Amino acid sequence: MQKNNKISNKQIRALVVSAVVGTGILSLPNRISLILGNDGWIAIILSGILVIGITIIMNKLFYLYPDKDFFEIGRMVLGKWLFNIFLVFFLIYLIVSMAAISRNIAEILKAFLLENTPTEIIIISFILVTTYLSRSEIQVIGRAAYHIYPVVLGFVIILILISLTSVDFTNMLPLFQSNIRNTPKSISLSFFSYTGFEILLFSIPFTERKKETMKSSLMGVGIVIVIYLIIFVLSLSQYGLQSLRRQSFPILSLIKEIDLPGYFIENLDGLMVAIWVIVIFGTMVPFYYSAGKILSNLFNTKEHGLFILPLTPLIYIISLIPENIVQLSKQIRKFINYFGFVSIVFLPIIIYVIGLFKSRGSDR
Repeated sequence: MQKNNKISNKQIRALVVSAVVGTGILSLPNRISLILGNDGWIAIILSGILVIGITIIMNKLFYLYPDKDFFEIGRMVLGKWLFNIFLVFFLIYLIVSMAAISRNIAEILKAFLLENTPTEIIIISFILVTTYLSRSEIQVIGRAAYHIYPVVLGFVIILILISLTSVDFTNMLPLFQSNIRNTPKSISLSFFSYTGFEILLFSIPFTERKKETMKSSLMGVGIVIVIYLIIFVLSLSQYGLQSLRRQSFPILSLIKEIDLPGYFIENLDGLMVAIWVIVIFGTMVPFYYSAGKILSNLFNTKEHGLFILPLTPLIYIISLIPENIVQLSKQIRKFINYFGFVSIVFLPIIIYVIGLFKSRGSDR
C-alpha cells in the first residue's frame, strides 16, 4: 500500500453516500411499490440492515489482517487462482454496472433536459468525464466525494422543502396490507439499490484512523437508508400507490409538477437534473476506480490508470445493448444482481469466514 495515499473517516462516510446514491434512487419508489405497495419502506429498512451486516464484515476483515489490502488478503485466504476467478466476476459486475449507470443517465437527460441530443453522445461524454477522476488514487477520489456529499444532502433537503406543500401523507395508508410472500423479492430489489458500498473494500486499508472506520462506514450506510426512506415516503405521499406505479422516475416527475408561490425559475426540473448529474458522477467514479484497481492487480501493474481509458469503449458498447429503458431494467439489472451477489455479498463473507478460521487455527 502507498503510505502517502490516505483517506479520512469523514471522507469514507462521504464516499459511501456518494457511491451508493445514484440512478437507482430515482426509480426505486416505483419498482418497490410494484411489489410491496404501501409497505415498500419495509423492504428498504430490511435490505439496509443486510447492507449494514455486510459492511461490518468488510470492516472486520481488515481488522483480521491489518496493514494489508483487499487483494493481499484475498490471495492469502483463498489462494491466487481461486481469488483471481472471483476478481473476474467482480470486474464483470463493475463494468456492466457502469454501462447501466451511463445508459440510465442518458435516458434521464433525454427525458428531462436534452431531448434532441443523441443517446450515444450523452453516454460517451459522461464516461469520458469520469475517466479523468477515476485515474486518480483513493485520496483524491475521497476528497471529491467529500465535496459531492453536501450536494446529495442538499438535493434531498430541497426536495423535502418544495414538496411539503403538495404531499398527502394519508396516501401511505393502509399499512401492512402487502403479501408477505413478496418480501424476499422486494428485499432483493432494494438491496441492489445500495450497490456502491463495496468501495469500502478498496478504501478501508487507506484510512488514517482504522479504529473509527467502522463507525464512519455505518454512518454512511445509515444516511443512505434515511435518504431512501424519505424519497419513498415523499413519492408515495405525492402520488398515491396507483399513480406511483405508473411513474418510472417519480422524483423527477414530482419536481416537474411543483408550482411554488413566486416561482421565478421556469425549468426547475432541468436545474435539479443538472445537479443530479453531479451526484451520479460521484456514483460512477468509485465503480470505475475499482475496475481499474482489479485490472491493475490481475496484470500486476503499479498504475491502475493504465486501464481506465481502454475500458471506455467496452462500457459504451454494453450500455447500448438494451433497446430501451425497459430492457435495461429487465436484462442488465438481472445480470448485475447475479454477479453482484457473488462479488459484494458472497466474496467478502467467504473470505472473512475462512480467514477467521485460519487466524484462530494459527493462534492455537
